[in-house]
Amino acid sequence: MEFTFNENLLSLRKAHNLSQESLANELYVTRQTISKWETGEVTPDLAKIQSVADYFQVPVEEVLFGQQQSSTLTNSVKDRAKKFFEEDEADKDWHENHRWREWQHRPINNGWEFLARYYWILFALIAMTGWFVSKK
Repeated sequence: MEFTFNENLLSLRKAHNLSQESLANELYVTRQTISKWETGEVTPDLAKIQSVADYFQVPVEEVLFGQQQSSTLTNSVKDRAKKFFEEDEADKDWHENHRWREWQHRPINNGWEFLARYYWILFALIAMTGWFVSKK
């Protein structure tokens, strides 16, 4: 992306038929400051860039990068946000591999479902029984 503030300021000012003096009065700076901004000698701080954008009622990106860059920037951000929220193959795979959570949290209706979920308790019961039998 090319930073073209000076060219964009000049074109915006001329499109609105403003002199450097009248723009300077609106932005509370001197005419020489506007001249230096337009020639590229000096770059304003962010607050002044924002005030230029507010005065011309355009986005800051348009003041900094130009009309075409502004629209491509906005579209790029929107496209990336849309891709972020769309479900892709990795998401589908994750959901397929984690369906057991749905099964794990359903209520238990009978003894077989209990044993299917908590079979490991049988190992503990068998080991405990074996330990008691061996102590007698």
